[in-house]
Amino acid sequence: MTQKSNGPSTENKGIYPAYPADIISDVRDLFIKSTDKYPDKIALQYKRADCWNPITYLQLRNEVEQAACGLASLGLKPRNGTLAIVGDNRPEWAVGYLAAACTAIVCVPIDKDLKELEVYNILRVSGARILIGDDKHMPIILDLRKKLPELAHICNMDAVHSKDDILSFSDLKRLGRDRMAAGINDFLESTVSAGDRLSILFTSGTTGNSKGAILTHGNVACNIMDAVKWVDLRAEDRFLSVLPMHHSYECTDGFLLALYRGATISYAENLRRIAENLAETRSTAMLGVPLLWHAFYRKIELTMAAKGLWKVNAAKKAAAFTEKYFRWNIRRFLFAKLHEKFGGCLRILISGGAAVDPVVARGFRELGIEFLQGYGLTESAPILAVNRNKAFRDAAAGLPLPSVEIRIADDGEILARGPNIMEGYYNNPEATKETLQDGWLCTGDLGYIDSDGFLYIRGRKKSVIVSPSGKNIYPEEVEAEILRSPYISECLVYGCGADDSGQDFAIEAIVVPDMEYFSDLEVGRGGRPDREHIEQVLQKEVKERCGNLAAYKKVRKIKVRLEEMEKTTTKKVKRYLYTS
Repeated sequence: MTQKSNGPSTENKGIYPAYPADIISDVRDLFIKSTDKYPDKIALQYKRADCWNPITYLQLRNEVEQAACGLASLGLKPRNGTLAIVGDNRPEWAVGYLAAACTAIVCVPIDKDLKELEVYNILRVSGARILIGDDKHMPIILDLRKKLPELAHICNMDAVHSKDDILSFSDLKRLGRDRMAAGINDFLESTVSAGDRLSILFTSGTTGNSKGAILTHGNVACNIMDAVKWVDLRAEDRFLSVLPMHHSYECTDGFLLALYRGATISYAENLRRIAENLAETRSTAMLGVPLLWHAFYRKIELTMAAKGLWKVNAAKKAAAFTEKYFRWNIRRFLFAKLHEKFGGCLRILISGGAAVDPVVARGFRELGIEFLQGYGLTESAPILAVNRNKAFRDAAAGLPLPSVEIRIADDGEILARGPNIMEGYYNNPEATKETLQDGWLCTGDLGYIDSDGFLYIRGRKKSVIVSPSGKNIYPEEVEAEILRSPYISECLVYGCGADDSGQDFAIEAIVVPDMEYFSDLEVGRGGRPDREHIEQVLQKEVKERCGNLAAYKKVRKIKVRLEEMEKTTTKKVKRYLYTS
């Protein structure tokens, strides 16, 4: 038997009407409507020389128009050209992407952390004709150019002037202005349809097999409208952009959705300055991944503990009592000093990429900040399910989006279909056939749907550990328990050592200590943490954290690793590097 959900019904508990969402057919339609509606609002802002520099929707429209005409002058043609982009989050990245999207040119965003060989393979497979990159990537790109005859032009975001056959971004726009002055405006003359290809996103998954997911304009447009119907995001919101824009999650929901809503996007300087950037921009919303939220909340806990946990717990109890009996939410008032540290406006955090600890989700909400978790894949543009503001389960991935149908296969795999599902993998019919079956996207994730329609994720199908007795062990479940320890920043659980009789089978874990936490504790005691002490503490912590698990799930042996494990762009450990 398979479990099935046709999207939430009004019979499910906690379901309420969808929020209003304007109809759009494609990304060009989105961009034109937003720039027409909000010309004087700030669309993007970036920090340079300790000053935040704003770009209005009208200014963004003009820059995109110029860049689009510049790309056309270099020979990129609608539906017959590919633009690659690599670099940190910044206005030039956004302008380049929108210039391509609004003129039916396929965009290939590239992970800024990939190695040279990986970048080469993406450029080769995609056949990119133009690449827009930052100064940091120029040495790699120039070296690869000799091997890529189809790569006709390179544009440097950071260059002040064009040099040595490398075009500066300002000169790209100048070419566009010259073309417009000659009476040719490719931006205004272009048409885009829902079926046109928007992007090819090469996934950097935990399995190590990079494939190019083809997303159409319709895939993304539908996903944006669905997300807005399910989550309360507003025109007055100010997003802090933290996750890399090349990733589907940030690109669709932290970038395009924000523009669709008429919101403002501020580009964070780096992960260490998130709190300062939140305060400086008075941001109201931020997207992130579990590793980020865990670290963020852990610092908040340490700050509150230093001031007395009894005060914090008393305030939480007072807030809960007031909500229950008077229906007043006084949490922002009670924790006003904490909110002031983040600018006083932060109201909603949205998590994706992997399951977040329910304790962290509940913790943020108890402090007066809405926290919602969602679930999706690059192949689904990306959201499949998300918790809603007034209908949520902290342990759940959420409710299927209005246009998404989800069912659970006999083996527990989550299957999904809807207008947001990718066209297929670029030039990879075998992988496409394996992933898209009879109109259903095979997610590779295992899960179930509860009686109220909420989707829960158990873990990756390929990561499941089967014990000699035939029991299924989901490593993500064990890892979630271990990661609740403040002493541990990362861990990876796997099965090891089983012979034919199964006698040597054991659950093991690679554990990375939180050295900042260890150092704070030891320095306070007048010393420094040494490896022997760290290993003793971690052995004890893992044993205690596994105490809530069934005996067959408990970790029997740990390996302490002092260096971070290699991760994907959504901060998931590349499991295949450590368990093969």
